[in-house]
Amino acid sequence: MVLNDPEIIQEFLTESTEHLADIEQQLLEIEAGGEHVNVDLVNTVFRGVHSIKGAAGFMGFESVQGLAHSLESVLNLMREEALIPTSEIMDVLLGAADLLRQLFDDIENSNAVDVSEFVKPLDAIVAKAMAISDPDAAPQPEGPNASVDAGGVTTTAEPDAVPDADE
Repeated sequence: MVLNDPEIIQEFLTESTEHLADIEQQLLEIEAGGEHVNVDLVNTVFRGVHSIKGAAGFMGFESVQGLAHSLESVLNLMREEALIPTSEIMDVLLGAADLLRQLFDDIENSNAVDVSEFVKPLDAIVAKAMAISDPDAAPQPEGPNASVDAGGVTTTAEPDAVPDADE
């Protein structure tokens, strides 16, 4: 059920549009950093998307909420440094941000928009990254901090823990 109070909807749009402007700029900064992930910046983007998702859920804007949730899942992997933001991944994230803007532009009809075609690539990024991080799902990279690239999804393997001298 969509909340129909015009004042509250306008406040949601104002705040969400401000968050989105920041998110778009910050995504471009993350992309410019390449493999050198600025975790603080990713955390900032994550919080902005999380705010949009939460407010959209409260307001009943399910398409916005669903898209933001999938976007948040990719960002979560990046902030955990389990996913390196390749240009392909950043293109998908920026495309999702563009769709959020379009949904905001016609918020009254946003629930009628099928966002599944935009959610699928986000969810595929998460699925590939999770498969790479699962030792049984895919071959592991060799050597400390070796990287694996799987169709635009690059994760970083952590070196094995060094046992204590007492062990």
